[in-house]
Amino acid sequence: MCAKNTVVRWLSLSVTLWLGPEILAQTSTNPVVVAFATTNSTPLNLGFAGFATEILDTGLGYDNTNFQALVKTLSPGWLRYPSGISDDAFNWSTGLTDTNWINVILSKQETSAANSCQFTYLPLLGKNGAQFTNFASLCRNVGGAKIIVVINAFTDTNTSAGAFAAFALSNHIPVAAWELCNEPYNFTATNGSDFFSNGTDYLNKMLPYRNAIKAADSNAVVAVFFSNPGKGGNIWDNALSGYSNRFWDAVSYHYYPNFPGSTNFFDLMAYDNGLLFSNTTSYVSNNLIPANNSNVTFMITEFQPVQGSGAGTSNQNPNLPSMTLYGGIYASEFILRMSTIPQMRFVGNFQLFNANGICATNVFRSAVTKAANGGYTTNTMNLPFGFYFSAQVTAEAVAYWAVNRSTAVYATTVGTNGPTVPMSTNYNTTMPAIYAQAYEGGNGKRYVVLTNKGSNAVPVQITQDGAQLTNQFLETFVTGDDPSATNSSPQSSPVYIQTATATNPVSIPEYSVVRLEWAVAGVPAPRLALTASRATQSLRWAGLTNVVYSVQGATSPVSAWSTLGRVANAATNFGFTNWNSGPQQFYRLAVP
Repeated sequence: MCAKNTVVRWLSLSVTLWLGPEILAQTSTNPVVVAFATTNSTPLNLGFAGFATEILDTGLGYDNTNFQALVKTLSPGWLRYPSGISDDAFNWSTGLTDTNWINVILSKQETSAANSCQFTYLPLLGKNGAQFTNFASLCRNVGGAKIIVVINAFTDTNTSAGAFAAFALSNHIPVAAWELCNEPYNFTATNGSDFFSNGTDYLNKMLPYRNAIKAADSNAVVAVFFSNPGKGGNIWDNALSGYSNRFWDAVSYHYYPNFPGSTNFFDLMAYDNGLLFSNTTSYVSNNLIPANNSNVTFMITEFQPVQGSGAGTSNQNPNLPSMTLYGGIYASEFILRMSTIPQMRFVGNFQLFNANGICATNVFRSAVTKAANGGYTTNTMNLPFGFYFSAQVTAEAVAYWAVNRSTAVYATTVGTNGPTVPMSTNYNTTMPAIYAQAYEGGNGKRYVVLTNKGSNAVPVQITQDGAQLTNQFLETFVTGDDPSATNSSPQSSPVYIQTATATNPVSIPEYSVVRLEWAVAGVPAPRLALTASRATQSLRWAGLTNVVYSVQGATSPVSAWSTLGRVANAATNFGFTNWNSGPQQFYRLAVP
């Protein structure tokens, strides 16, 4: 076996434009001061920002290399398997939807969920399923994204859940968290369903699943679902909070705001601005933290700026302002705000492969359903999907790049002399147009990520520890003069990534997400040593302990490198099973 010393410092991206009506806000000619202190930081969970990954009802396979290449540029910290309502009849062991389980869902008065599951049946048959091992390979190939698994506790058994955890452990596939059911609060007697009478009944039924998972892997992180704060009401959450045996390690929730009663785009923006201001971090600190044990952590594994973006509803297409430039601004600021909460582990939106994420001109559902009806399977790898980035995910990529390469969040303030934007559909209250958050990169860099929700460019002055920074910044951004702009094809994508160099004061363009980065320390190549015992390796190194390393392996220096895992900044060793075959293996540490 060979060990090679390689440090890959960082990759790159590309970001935005367009036209339309606007709401003008008062402006100031004096720069808005964005100040952060390196002496006041909060640790950031590695791989914080990610995506739900729902592809069961399409012709796309996890192993599509063209898709993987695009996903990698988005810097996903985690991906979710199999994800969403359409997996409520999904059998992880076969990678297929079970028609008997669809009948169970129908018997529970859940027609919409049953229809969503039925919609996946033929596509999965025709593409040979959605296998967990293939999903794990996808995660490795896009930079070592962590894995969040949704356990189908609606129609599968607790014995199967334990077998799933045992399978992952024995195959050395690390799972960051196991969620018990997807959105179970929608399947209660109050909603006309027979699955759960209430939140207490849900927890009673989930405890055997939790115990089975823990029996297979005592270190597993098991999450239960609190309700969607966008719908209001606390009956479900009160039942969970009052449960005597709080057996869960983590809490998941999804955030889909209800429509404000208007379809005017600027009303939708104003409504969502208000949610960013008043119902993001405060919801966690005021509601979730007091309702749970002190050691419980939190995850948001689906969110969008409006209800109706998920599968299983009468409208399975994204609703505005999802998929737009503003949708990306909203999602980015949502992530930035949530990253300041120490107890928050993962946050990501719905979803990776749809009009909010990576789009396709043809998802080739017909190809795989034809194969299923013909009694054979087909490989869609080389079909011309026509992948392209939505406006929303293009903007998100600017923020994700910094967040998922960072180890800490710096306390950051924004001056109050800047322009404001409405944060209610009455237009009688306002909030700052600019939001900013600074990060300590795990790669020798620092980042400041900013959003501008307004129609005016705003000059900002970046100060660090009380002093104005005089260095150059690499500026990466998306912008446009129409917040409702969307990308519609590979040839028609007015929202795209742009780069420039900048110095203080930096002009933050209208309707934008901006990332500023600069190097503060060099990252020397670490000294590696490898020890092996049978199939298990232990890779050790001497190097900086404030750096995030991606541990990568390959069968030759010129072949594709697979990310075996990402190591937090304090670690100097990594143990893993050799997934590659062959007598000679190469390993390297990459600094993302």
